[in-house]
Amino acid sequence: MKKTWLVLPLMATSLAFGAAHAADGPQLIPIWPGAIPGVTGDAGNTGQETMAPWNETIVRNVTRPTLEVHLADPKIANGAAIIIAPGGGFRFVSVDNEGTQVADALNAKGVAAFILRYRMMPTPPSDADFAAQLGELLGPLFGPGIYDEMKKWGPAAIADAGQAMKLVRSRAKEWKLAPDRIGLLGFSAGGVATLGVLLDHDKSDRPDFAGLIYPGPWTIDKVPADAPPLFVAAAKDDALTPLAAEPQAQAWKDAGHPVETHFYEKGGHGFGMKQQGVDADLWMSAFTAWLDAQGVLKKGK
Repeated sequence: MKKTWLVLPLMATSLAFGAAHAADGPQLIPIWPGAIPGVTGDAGNTGQETMAPWNETIVRNVTRPTLEVHLADPKIANGAAIIIAPGGGFRFVSVDNEGTQVADALNAKGVAAFILRYRMMPTPPSDADFAAQLGELLGPLFGPGIYDEMKKWGPAAIADAGQAMKLVRSRAKEWKLAPDRIGLLGFSAGGVATLGVLLDHDKSDRPDFAGLIYPGPWTIDKVPADAPPLFVAAAKDDALTPLAAEPQAQAWKDAGHPVETHFYEKGGHGFGMKQQGVDADLWMSAFTAWLDAQGVLKKGK
C-alpha cells in the first residue's frame, strides 16, 4: 500500500513540489482547519486503504476529509489546477482508477491535481467483512433507492468539495497556480459532490470550469447565472446516464451556459482510466482538448 503523510494546515507553508512528490508518497492535507462543521463524532480518520475485490485500491471510512497533492513538473506546469472527486457510491473513493491515474494524465498536461477524499458512510473496519458485505452495501445504489442515498450522503461530500476549492484557491500563490483556472472533476458520487458546488457556491469556492464523468443523480432546481463551462462524459450502456448525465447537461444548455457532452456507445459505469478497447477510452483526450479550447492549459498566471 502507498504510504502517505498527514500535514497539519499550520505547516502548509512548508509544502513545495519536492515535498509533494517525496519518495514516501504524496501528502495528504486536511481541508478543514479545525472542527468540521456539523460533525460531533469521530473526525480523525483520513481513510482506510483497502484492496477491492476487483484488484484496485480504494479508500473508505473517511471522517477527516483531505486533499492528496499531485503538482505538475515545474518544467511543464501551466498554472491550472483540478480537484478530482473520485466515485464510490459514498461507500469508498476509487483512488486509483478515478484518482491517481487521472492525476498522472493531468500532470502530463502541466495541470496540478488534487485528489479529494471526502466524507462517506461508515463500512466494516475489517477488510474481510467489508468484502463479504460489499453486495449488501452497494445494493441500494442499483434501484430507486439511489436517489435517497445521494440525498443522505451527498451534502457532506458537497461541503468537502466546496472547502477543497477554497483551500486550493487560497494557496494558489504557494503552489504557483492561477486562481482563475481552478476546476472540479467528479466521477459518479464524486460527480454529485462536484455538481453540488456548481449549483451553490460563492466567489471563493466557485470552480472556473468543471467536468462530470458518469455522475450520480442530483436534482437541479436552477442553474446559477454564473455557472462555469461544463464537460460531461458518460456511456450509453450505463443505466445512470439517462438519469443523471443527460438531464444535467441539458440543464446547462437550457440555462444558456457552455457545455460539451460526450455520450459514448460503450464503457459502462466506472470506466475511469481503464482501457477497455471501447470508445469511452477516449474521454481523457476529449477532456484535455476541451480544457485547451477553454484556455485552461495556457501557461502563465
